This record gives sequence, structure tokens and C-alpha cells, in this order.
Amino acid sequence: MDIMAVESKKFLLKMTMKYLHKKLGSGKEIHQDLEACANPVFQILFSIFNEAASNVKEEYQRNMIREVGELGLFIANKDTGYRPIIMWIINEILNNKEELEKALELYLQDPDEWYVNVWHESKKRTAELKKKGKIPKHAMSAEETIFTPALQAERLKKIK
Repeated sequence: MDIMAVESKKFLLKMTMKYLHKKLGSGKEIHQDLEACANPVFQILFSIFNEAASNVKEEYQRNMIREVGELGLFIANKDTGYRPIIMWIINEILNNKEELEKALELYLQDPDEWYVNVWHESKKRTAELKKKGKIPKHAMSAEETIFTPALQAERLKKIK
């Protein structure tokens, strides 16, 4: 998939989130609703989402993980028509635990290795190099350029 096409889809997701929050309530209201949720399954899932989000170093991305995850949990919990389907899916995931664990082996990463956290560290490196005067004010460190879709698209064009 084209790198820039992904950016437009992320923008669409952000706009959709704003619309849903406008109609369903703010992220804070949804968060509070899930904190007070009496369903133990959703309490556990809520806890897992928040633990994952707390491992994301960049505040904006941490909030996006929370918002998207919590919005999905909120809808799944409140929509009683779909709740039994969600419970069935969770049960099937648990029934396939060993198979999933094996499939996850190639993809599972420590939070410090997550894309968003490595990117966060690369931005810190850029700031450090700028402060030391080793790169110009509007430049990026070599590490950070890896996380810039437009620069990657340019590099890919040169390779083709």
C-alpha cells in the first residue's frame, strides 16, 4: 500500500473519532463510563487497553490508543445486540489460545520496541542534535526520517 494512502486513512479515522465523540460523549465521559462498568469482561479488557496505552511514550499516540480502544469497548458494551457476539468472539480467542500464542511469536514486541516508542526516541534524538547545533533548525535526525512518510516515499521512488 502507498505510504501516503495510509496517511489519508488515518486522517479519516481522526475525523470519524471526532464525530463519534460529538454524538456519543467525550473521551473523558466514555473513559469514566468504562471505569464504572459492572461487566467483569469489559473491566478486564478496559484494564488491558489502559495498560497498553500507558506504555506508549508519546502523549498524542497514547491518547489515540486509549480513545480508539475505549470507544470500541464502549460500543461493544452498550450495544446489547452485539454484546453476545463479542463474548462469543472472546471465548473463541480463548479456545484458540495455543494457536494464537504460536502465531504471535513473530509479532510480539516489548513496549520499548513498538514503532510509536522508537519514533518518539528518534524525535528526542533530533531535538538533541538541534540543541548541540549538529543539524539545522528544520532538519531531522537520520533516525527520525525513517518515520516520515513523505521522505520514505521519495526514497522509494529513487529505488524503483
